[in-house]
Amino acid sequence: MSKITIGKKEFNIEECLINQSELLFYEENPRIYSILQSNDNPATQQEIEEILFKMEHVKQLRISIDQNGGIIDPLIVVKRNNNYIVLEGNSRLAAYRLLAQKDLIKWKEVKCSVLPDTISDDDIFTLLGQYHLIGRKDWSPFEQAAYLFRKKESSNIETDILAKSVGLPSNVVKQYLRVYTFMRDKDDLRPDKWSYYDEYLKNQGIKKYRDTNSEIDDTIVSQIKSGEIKQAIEIRDKLAPIAKDGSKTAKKLMNEIIVGKTTICDAYERFESTGKTGDAYTRIKKFRETITDNDFQKKIKVEATTTKDIIFELKKIKSEIEKLMKEIRD
Repeated sequence: MSKITIGKKEFNIEECLINQSELLFYEENPRIYSILQSNDNPATQQEIEEILFKMEHVKQLRISIDQNGGIIDPLIVVKRNNNYIVLEGNSRLAAYRLLAQKDLIKWKEVKCSVLPDTISDDDIFTLLGQYHLIGRKDWSPFEQAAYLFRKKESSNIETDILAKSVGLPSNVVKQYLRVYTFMRDKDDLRPDKWSYYDEYLKNQGIKKYRDTNSEIDDTIVSQIKSGEIKQAIEIRDKLAPIAKDGSKTAKKLMNEIIVGKTTICDAYERFESTGKTGDAYTRIKKFRETITDNDFQKKIKVEATTTKDIIFELKKIKSEIEKLMKEIRD
């Protein structure tokens, strides 16, 4: 008998060999949940197994386990209603069953750590969070977000408490939930589109348009679904710079994107042609924003009364600006 620490609690675990045919896959496993949730009826164990068999990482695990002669870390199992459910190690179980198809005797039994049947669902959630949210993080951001979302929905737990229970920063959990909820509401729970929606929702420039015109959501979602937006980088490196810029040109281009009059790529080409994406423009704009800031101007006025150096530098700036503008125009 050994022990395992989950959160701040210790649980006794029984180390033993169990016939792999007696083990059940965990239906809440994020690796398969997003695929199975589209079914009207609960997934069968055979359906879960077939899905896992097709996953590339399971095929790689099969090779690794075969070469090592077995698994290094035992599967973590809990007994519920006389059934052994694999909480941690579903992919390894699938790999074992692939091996058993060729040699049932060799791969009949698998090492397991059996948790007591008194363990609560909250403790199970914390356990999986330790492994996949703050541990090796082998779940994708989409899988992590889906798991957190289901936990919040089922327990009605506050987001800050949820974050603390899994050891993640609160802002990370909030973003995960924000993106997953948006994808769910827009009926696009495709894991490979996570980065698209993550980029879209975290950008503050885009948020300003979302706050004033809900039509932008429908347009962008439609273009992500249709494949018109081919990569998430188009949102980050093309849509976001236009949205961030406050010029009349940028606002016009954003409105054209929102109503579908132009694509993000075409709009960015036009935006780029204005010279507003270069480093020189960015640095000059930043300098203008600094020097026109009210607080900065007040500070200059106060300090300029005690030193002639500030006045001297401002005159030099004025001179250089006039010189530069003349050269550009000529």
